[in-house]
Amino acid sequence: MNNQLSKQITIAKHIIDGTITIDSVKEFEGMLQIFPNNPSLHRAYSDLLVRKKSYAKAVQSYHKSAELFIAAGKMLAAILCKILQWRIIKPSHHEARQFYTALFSGSYHETRLKSFFDRLSYPELMALMNRMERVRMSAGNTIRKIGDAEKALYLIVSGNIKSTTYEPLKKNQTDHQKTTSYLTENDFFGDIYPFKEEKLSLAYTETASRVEMIKLSKEKLILVCKKYSNIELGIIDLLQTRSTDDDEDILRSVRKTERNTLALRMNLKIYPDALSHHPVVLDGYSRDVSVGGMCIILDAKYTNIPTVYKSIKNARIEISLPSEALTVNVSGAIVWNKEVYYQGQQTVALGIQFEDMSPKLSGLLVVFADILSDKT
Repeated sequence: MNNQLSKQITIAKHIIDGTITIDSVKEFEGMLQIFPNNPSLHRAYSDLLVRKKSYAKAVQSYHKSAELFIAAGKMLAAILCKILQWRIIKPSHHEARQFYTALFSGSYHETRLKSFFDRLSYPELMALMNRMERVRMSAGNTIRKIGDAEKALYLIVSGNIKSTTYEPLKKNQTDHQKTTSYLTENDFFGDIYPFKEEKLSLAYTETASRVEMIKLSKEKLILVCKKYSNIELGIIDLLQTRSTDDDEDILRSVRKTERNTLALRMNLKIYPDALSHHPVVLDGYSRDVSVGGMCIILDAKYTNIPTVYKSIKNARIEISLPSEALTVNVSGAIVWNKEVYYQGQQTVALGIQFEDMSPKLSGLLVVFADILSDKT
């Protein structure tokens, strides 16, 4: 009995990784009876149903596999299942809304991709999903070579990607220094931002196993970002290469001329109007904290998105001052904004007036911010 189960588990694994193909719907349904809660097996079954042109059953199966992927904590795989399902039959607004709610009720590992998707509103996620393409490749295939144009952002759903870069030759060197890294599930690659720049790949990228990815072409991203600036902000944060150490160096380089002239990393949630439930999320640095408000300088990485600056006039705002021990959240309103130069780069400064805070509580905020600043 144990040998039989072991054999069935092995077969299921090979079906999932593509080394074994079952072409009989009846036989596949027999495997699902043994492993009824395996999302990858349901996904493979869904693909078989599509090949057999059994579209109604495929729609149900993709829906089931998406639910199981959410339960298993695999956000990208769930999104891809829904894309494949909705390619067969376009969803109703109610059905799409239900998926959005179910997707963000799941529990996932904290990754940069999760942070990217967390910030998206319902229409923003739907707009992105409508522009996503599925890419499947077997092991040993080249995705891009050094010098190829960067034309897409790739999100890895499953499998392993091998990326090899070569350092430029230095004086008296005869061999290039080679660096090899591996990307896997929930990783991403594609140096496609800023959109206006034509970038060339600095790495030779190939599949190290059977791989499934979601592809977002640069051309399609440009179009969707023209309508939804928050998606562009998310891409900026996703692809940001500056390290934490670099951020700390920037903070240390700002001198405190007075006790209340501070430079702290902050997170801002900006609600453009009273009816907004999905904020624009930005990073910035505080300056001149007082009991009445503060000045915040936005990170210069947002300079390429002028629509952001138009949307933040007279907007409601929530400010977070993070520390290792706790996070202080403050509500306020933007009362002015202007273009400034900070650290040699053009950006925007915002004037924030605190709301619904007693003088005592505002004073505690100043003290807390000063303590945090002393740690930098």
